[in-house]
Amino acid sequence: MNRLANALAPRWGWLGLVLLISFYAVLAGSSAQRKSVTVDELGHLPSGLHYLRTGDARYASLNPPLINLLSATPVLLLDLEKELVAPPASNDPFSFWEVGYEFQQRHAADYQRIFDAARVVPIGIVAALGLLAFVWARQLVPDAPNAAGLFAAGLICLSPNVLAQARLIGTDTGTAFFVALSMWTFRAMLLRPTPGATLLCGATLGLAQLTKFYALLLYPSMLGVVVGWHLLSRDPKPRLDRLLWRSAAAGCVSLLVLNTGYLWQEFGASLSALELQSSMLLGWQASMLGSVPIPLPGAFIRALDAQWVEVGTSMPSFLLGESFQGGRWYYYLVLLAIKTPLPLMLSFGMALGLSIARRSLPRRELLLLWTYPLLLFALLSLGQARQLGARALLSAVPMLQLWTAATLVRTGAASKRRPAILCAVAVAVAWTAAVSLASHPDYLSYFNPLIGGSANAYRYASDANVDIGQDLIQLAEYLEREGMDGEPLQLLYFGSVDPALYGIDYQVPEKALRPGLLAVSVSLYRLRYPMLDHGALREVGPIIVEGLGPPIASIGGSIHLYRVPGKRDSDE
Repeated sequence: MNRLANALAPRWGWLGLVLLISFYAVLAGSSAQRKSVTVDELGHLPSGLHYLRTGDARYASLNPPLINLLSATPVLLLDLEKELVAPPASNDPFSFWEVGYEFQQRHAADYQRIFDAARVVPIGIVAALGLLAFVWARQLVPDAPNAAGLFAAGLICLSPNVLAQARLIGTDTGTAFFVALSMWTFRAMLLRPTPGATLLCGATLGLAQLTKFYALLLYPSMLGVVVGWHLLSRDPKPRLDRLLWRSAAAGCVSLLVLNTGYLWQEFGASLSALELQSSMLLGWQASMLGSVPIPLPGAFIRALDAQWVEVGTSMPSFLLGESFQGGRWYYYLVLLAIKTPLPLMLSFGMALGLSIARRSLPRRELLLLWTYPLLLFALLSLGQARQLGARALLSAVPMLQLWTAATLVRTGAASKRRPAILCAVAVAVAWTAAVSLASHPDYLSYFNPLIGGSANAYRYASDANVDIGQDLIQLAEYLEREGMDGEPLQLLYFGSVDPALYGIDYQVPEKALRPGLLAVSVSLYRLRYPMLDHGALREVGPIIVEGLGPPIASIGGSIHLYRVPGKRDSDE
């Protein structure tokens, strides 16, 4: 028995990781099957699929292509009812939406099945992120590697806010993984600045640039960390010039990878050769910089330009009952306070308190883990552009959770209260798992008990924080289960998918509401949005439901179902 225990001791962490990732995969996979295609998924998958099949980078029009390409790969294995036909490619970045609508119309019969297959990829990416967090945390806490690794992986993979994005085809989870991977390989290069480590760091940095434009913050982050790493290292300090040269070499490799991801199309084009729309890039285009060849793909620059345009649109942000244009410095702080599960908040608070009382991690490790999250938070909070939701912070989550896990476990391992701290770690992981199990499958609309949970979410936030059109499947199931599927349904829906694809027989009220059932997406209480009504786009919202009383049902926290009083035409 003692021999068996000694043999299993080094391996229990890996066994625990397998169980943790398996539990996560069951939650994410089963939730994905209950969720309809959401607003942005409409365009992400077709753009990746058409790029993968044609090699034309213009299909990567609004976002870098890597995650969409990966997500599209399983679709090629499906025996689709109709042949995959790509519409004409366009230099207009906002053709992203036109391509999505065309794909939906062509593949209506297979639509949900196609997206279910593609959603396997983001679920797998988050599983890989859990593995990376496990390995990295073990390196930070060699005295208790298994506890640190499982804690870090559990805080990331079992959070309902991570699970919410893990089931969706988009750029957020992929960015979180590749940003963390870049910083991990960057750390390896700082510890051992060899040619191999430099090449690997540059490759992962380039892959990160192919996920989302937030990854551009890695360049100033790494520059700041290089200087700080030199200053904060013990004697003999690593040579600063050597670290800077290695970092510059990694940056050059990243540009090679970035251009390869776009198949070197329009490499070296100048701004004056591109059709641009944002005021910032138009200003550069009109300056002396306009004629300078840029070592970046033209599609990458156009997509960056379009993102600047999109975040500056007139669609308002909403928080704490207030709609407003532009940004608020406290927007993300409030969202974190009301969307973060309580065990994660308490763990972070404990780690913060312990780090103030005593230094738990070397200062250069703190610098590496905190620089990118702080830069991202400052960029999102202090800008005047429209604020898009908590998912914008997702790429900072892995490093903050790594810091939390490493701080608590490292402090516990060196403390007389080690059993108590390690017990608290185990309770935090189990509590987080219980929160996600209780909120299954409705992770996107999750809010913590400080505001009364997801039932009150729409009163505090909107859009990507609560409702992006994910609950048509559950609406159809509810109507059938309650025997309401034969009744006329008025539907006001915040989404890009025609509800008829899910067997929902509906009408969009044009003026006054008629007696009978009314389903309203909660985002439309605050926003105006082009709903796809039986194949035609129609602007709907904001919706006023005063006088209808409380909804008779809340579907997934994102759709409210009402019964409008009065006589139906059939009763007259």
